[in-house]
Formats: sequence, structure tokens, C-alpha cells
Amino acid sequence: MTSFRIQICWLILVAGLFHISQPRPARAVEHVMANIDGRELELSGKVLIEDSVGSMLLETDEGAMWPIEARMIRSRTSDSEPLVSLDKKQLAQRLLKEMGPGFQSHESKHYVVVFNTTRTYAKWCSSLLERLQRAFIAYWSKRGCEVRAPTAPLAVLVFSDKASYLHHAKKELGEGAGNAIGYYSFGTNRIVMYDLTGVQQLRRENSRRGTKHDITALLSQPEAEPLVATIVHEATHQISFNCGLQKRFSFPPIWLSEGMAVYFETPDLSGSRSWGGIGKVNYSRWDRYRGRVRAGQEIRLKSLLVNDNLFREPRTALDAYAAAWAWNYFLIKWHPEEYTSYLKELAEKPLLVVDDKATKLADFRKHFGKDLGALEDDFYRRMSRIK
Repeated sequence: MTSFRIQICWLILVAGLFHISQPRPARAVEHVMANIDGRELELSGKVLIEDSVGSMLLETDEGAMWPIEARMIRSRTSDSEPLVSLDKKQLAQRLLKEMGPGFQSHESKHYVVVFNTTRTYAKWCSSLLERLQRAFIAYWSKRGCEVRAPTAPLAVLVFSDKASYLHHAKKELGEGAGNAIGYYSFGTNRIVMYDLTGVQQLRRENSRRGTKHDITALLSQPEAEPLVATIVHEATHQISFNCGLQKRFSFPPIWLSEGMAVYFETPDLSGSRSWGGIGKVNYSRWDRYRGRVRAGQEIRLKSLLVNDNLFREPRTALDAYAAAWAWNYFLIKWHPEEYTSYLKELAEKPLLVVDDKATKLADFRKHFGKDLGALEDDFYRRMSRIK
């Protein structure tokens, strides 16, 4: 979750460098040689948007999106061939080549899991993600959203331990990598994590981690709840940005994206599948928010809507996530039609345009009413009944 904040912050800075007043979408596949972060990269893909000076947002055949400033480009050519997404076998081959010796691949209906832990754990992960994806798409389809299962496979990297995970993650997240056990990469479109059954706090004398039963036993402990929640949270981001509900690089409000992921993340450690469905009360988030309300220190709605820094600052981040869960829960449960129409409008936002505070506030009021005070009164009245 911390990683998502880091990535959004960086991408907003990148977006500010684009001269987006004159976008012109390209019609051919571009082959670009660019110097990005000191590395010479050869990238091929579809230009989603290009500005008047040649800066572009390039989507590759594996679903990665690269914001490339004109000054980074060393050379570029184009052809008339359409961009074709990699299939599961092609994606697995590319990831295995990238990750190197010791890694294997497992393919499920919608996912390619590349791993250097046990195959049983890789299968457990893909099973969890497939259940989540089915439930997520069914949930929003019933609410009138135009969502569909991704047509291209989604990539998941699973490392055997935290050390190897951090070695990989620091290349993308820097020192912030140590704050999460997994993340969804906004740019590469991958989920990256490590094997939770090796986490020391879950280990018990004579405990095992090899079979599906062993995995279930380890991840049914109370200590596993935030770990499993994190995996579901990051997978929710990936599904949301690949099924049509949200659009990458259009910068939806952080309170909405993070609150929705928290809404879906609630684990079910009493069952055999670690995640039990959608819409349950996330008590760890709700208890924190309720505690801040009782202390008169809650984050008010207007601040939540316009102040993204609440999610970036360590001092306020936990409270911001709790508030985001509470407000998403309230709006989804008691204002579902307005919430759906709000999502649809946000999904139509142009790429690489960062809304200012006034626009964020106006968008919200358009769907939920101008009187935020009245909405807050309704929020406290209804949420006070949660037991």
C-alpha cells in the first residue's frame, strides 16, 4: 500500500512535465530507444498519448506503461503492425528470462505466476487471485459498471523470502520497499510479493509450509490477517486497473482507489481459503477510525477528498486508510447508484491530467450532493450502527 502512494507521487511529477495541451494519439507501433534512469532501454508498443514535443505514454505488449519524456528519447521508428498482447506462454517466457535461474512459472486462467518458492504456494496464490477477480467483476457488473475479465494475462512475481523480494523491489520503490510485503506496480502492471509462509511471525515449532494444508494452517493464524489483506489489497488494484473500472495514468482520487482496495481486502481466516468475499466490515480499519472520532481527531470528508498528502505522510497514513475504508463502505452501501456514476465519470478522465483540489471537490459534489455537512451527518448516523 505504501508503494502505491510512492508510485502515484512520482507519476504525478512525471505528468507535470508533459505538454498535454496538444495530445495526439499515434496510429502505429513505435520502437523507441530511450535513456530512462540511466539505463538504455529499447521499448516497443502503442503510443497512448503523445504531446507536441514528442513526450509519450507507451504501452507495451505485456501491459507495461512507460511515460517517456522527449529528452529521454535517443531514436524512434514506427511500423504499421498492430500491437498484439503476449499470451500466457509468451509472458511466462519473458518473465523467466528477466528473472533468471531458479525461477519457474505457473499459469492459471488469468494469471502467470513466476516464482522461486514452492509450486504449491504459487498455485495457492493464483487460486486466491482468481477467486478475487471473479468476485470483483461480478460485484461491479451487478452495479451497472462496464467491466470485463482482462483479455491479456496478468503477471505475478513471488519471491521465496523477504531479502530477495527487497533486492528486486528497491529497484522500483527505493527505500520505501521495506514498508510492505507486496505491491502492485502502476508502471509494469505486475504484482510483486514474497512467500508469506516463510514470515517469521507465523512460524511455529514443527510447523510446515510445503502442502496446501500447511499453507492454509499457517495463514489461518491471527498474525497472518494483515499479510493476507495486503496481497488482496494489491491484487484489487491490479484487477481494477485491468478490467475497465479504473484507468491507469488518469490518476483517480487516492482516497477512492485505496479505500476500494481496503473495502475488498478483509480476510476470512476462519475458512480454508483465507479470503471470504466482499463488503464485510473491516474492523481493524473501522475501530481505528471510530477511535479517532471519539477523540475528536477524525479526518473530515473535505480534507479526505482533496488532500492526497494524508496518504503519503507516515504520521497520517493509517488514519487516512481507515477514513477511506469508512467512506467507501458508506457510499457503496447507502449510495450505490451515485458511487457507480462517479466511478464511470472518473474512468473517462484523460490520461496524464492531474486534477486540482477544486476539480476533485466538484466531481464528488456532482454525484453525492453539494452539502457535504449533510452527507457527513448521514454518514455518522448510519455508521454508528455498525457493531
